Amino acid sequence: MAKSSENHNDASYNHLASSLSVSGLFNDFSLPARLLRLAREKSDFPADDVFACTATGNDVINTFYELLDKVETAFTNPSSQEQLNLVQQDKFIIEVEGLDGSGKTTLVKKLQDTLPHAIATKTPTASLHDIRPLWDKRGGILARAFYMISNYVLEYEIANFYKEDIIIIDRWYASTCGYTVARPPHDSNSHGNDTLRKRSMIADMPQAIFDWPKDLRLRPHILLVLQIDQSERQKRVDNRARGAGDVGGGASRFNPWDERLAKDTALGERILEALHRIRGPVETYSINANFSIEDVMKQALDVIKLPMERHLKPQVHFASHPLQWWIYMAQKLNCCDEHGKRTHRALWNLQVSYNNKNSGPIPVLKTVGLDRIDIDSNFVYYWTARNAFPCNESLWGAAIWEGGAYPTEFQWRVEGYLRRVTEEERILRGYRAPRSLVAHVTACLHLSDNVQRRNRMSRPDSYDDAVHDARKVRTAYADCVCMVRLVPIRIEVLRGGPSTRLPGYPQRWEWSRRSNENEGAEGGWTMRSILPFGSTPRMTAMRFRDLTICIVGTHTSGKSTIGRKLAKLLGCQFDEELGETERDSESLVEGGHLHGDGSSTKTSTSPGQEDWDAFLHGKECERDTLFQDSKSSVRVVETWHIGNAAWYNLRHPAADVERYKIAITKHQESSLVVVIQLMLASPSTMVRRREVDVDNTKRLPMQDDEKECNQLFIALQDNNLKGIMLEPLGIPVLQVDNSADGGKAMEKVLIDILTFVQKHFHSQVVMSSS
Repeated sequence: MAKSSENHNDASYNHLASSLSVSGLFNDFSLPARLLRLAREKSDFPADDVFACTATGNDVINTFYELLDKVETAFTNPSSQEQLNLVQQDKFIIEVEGLDGSGKTTLVKKLQDTLPHAIATKTPTASLHDIRPLWDKRGGILARAFYMISNYVLEYEIANFYKEDIIIIDRWYASTCGYTVARPPHDSNSHGNDTLRKRSMIADMPQAIFDWPKDLRLRPHILLVLQIDQSERQKRVDNRARGAGDVGGGASRFNPWDERLAKDTALGERILEALHRIRGPVETYSINANFSIEDVMKQALDVIKLPMERHLKPQVHFASHPLQWWIYMAQKLNCCDEHGKRTHRALWNLQVSYNNKNSGPIPVLKTVGLDRIDIDSNFVYYWTARNAFPCNESLWGAAIWEGGAYPTEFQWRVEGYLRRVTEEERILRGYRAPRSLVAHVTACLHLSDNVQRRNRMSRPDSYDDAVHDARKVRTAYADCVCMVRLVPIRIEVLRGGPSTRLPGYPQRWEWSRRSNENEGAEGGWTMRSILPFGSTPRMTAMRFRDLTICIVGTHTSGKSTIGRKLAKLLGCQFDEELGETERDSESLVEGGHLHGDGSSTKTSTSPGQEDWDAFLHGKECERDTLFQDSKSSVRVVETWHIGNAAWYNLRHPAADVERYKIAITKHQESSLVVVIQLMLASPSTMVRRREVDVDNTKRLPMQDDEKECNQLFIALQDNNLKGIMLEPLGIPVLQVDNSADGGKAMEKVLIDILTFVQKHFHSQVVMSSS
């Protein structure tokens, strides 16, 4: 015969649970299962108060403990863990939380009816319906143990019986945690060590209290917390008690929470605050539940739609942005933040291979420290030892990254070209090498000489000592590492392997980067799904072309200064304006620039003056040829054919600029061309800069500064060369305001230019099927 409800003593259970930081809040499966089994051994539950007859009570109790054994067995079964991994990756789990009477059950039913391939469930599950009143009546720590176990029962049933894609849960572990920590310390169900809960504020509790249990492998992708005013909540609870309207509800007849919440309004606030602190769900959202179910439903669908599509059909959601998919997958594994930046101490299993002159026909293979995936520029950045990437040229390369869990793990393969990031760019953008990487590379350098190598043979811990020493800032050489930029041209994603043995797996997708500049500043990606064992797709041959960055602008716009700094940032050559370098600076006269080489004010009808523009054009074409024949692949050139054509138009308004267009078209056969036009706010900016910097007046002496600055402003900035020349030739142009003075203003201009230029790096690669 079971004991009556008055004869229960929790002392032995409290002793076993004395190590809990919050009484009644369990952090794994084993302890609550042990307590419930101990209760069975002692027949320590009020069966006579709950069940109409002993036989029925025994059947319900036996069925519960059989289920408990099945759930525990699943913990030790490797195939069960694989099944949980598959469920977490292939299904979308929504947990709905809130106070009693906030409308959770009604919302769950509505979501089940609206979302395709969805099923609704709750904790405790239907399989625990008959046993639940027993533990509610028993109360105390055993009731908390039962509710903790109910979370694992739900996980077990989802993994083994649920076939639907979307699972909507009315209460789960968030309730178990929230209701336990929010309960006042003087509550009759409190017991054991309760120091943390005696803190009046939920915000004062350590975050670890709110962590999802590690052995509860499934966790929600979305947690919806229903917020409701106390008056509205109480009205709904009263209606439910009278059986009026939609009674909703999942509480058993012994559940005391309606009464507790009615007596203590602060208790509800503490519960809601605790629900928002739960760390485990991928995303948490608040829903205003004071309104009609139609409005609440709309709020819920608005926040569910995007994450659900992203999780269930990532290949559709990220069809145009494969690197965003990579970031999304890595973020779920805590490898990076939402912007693609590697999180502190995160491990990235990234391997890079490439060929260089020193390696011969055998490619170099390195495991490297990934820094970030930059979706704005579509680049992948990583750190490596400087001697592992000694050259400053572009190299073909590939990277492989694996993530996720068996049997539906992901493998990413990225092909493109590699180029070292200059120290100047690293400083400008604030990129810093991880200290741990610097320490390890420094240690390797220290151990590379003969003496240290002998020490390593005799002392196995010498490498650890070297790393420890190198972590000291003074002994770590930051210049021993370098940052490398990977420009992706082709991306392949493989999900699942040959051993997956699941319907529809493995899956494979491929993206290739479009290099047509007319498709927008950033180009685009073309995606296709490849059957795992279908016919071999045609291979794509990639050819590399040069990059010419032309800096144009009116007088004093900063072409030379910006051009030189940009060339340093890119680690490439800078070609000055030929109109400056080819003329005799000692023979310049005021106003001479309007007529030719600046040495005369003769009219433009003079054959000798027309020869100046022809001379510059010939020199510019010669310089183009020298660049094409050189080993350099990138250059920054000031003024170039585009600016020369503008000067020619200024001196000869009716003249044809066709020869300049022909020269540019010819150059485009072997080089990508982008143009940076530095803009000034008005001609007065030119006048001001000429007054401040005497070098400007020496380089371009004028008879009437205000008049001639206005002429230059119109001819070199406001003319229609963009519509006449650049747009027909498909040349991308960035117009950037460079009117402000000072170092900070220049840094901003350089970052804008650098970002624009780098968005076109992929267009240096021309692909063709072979």
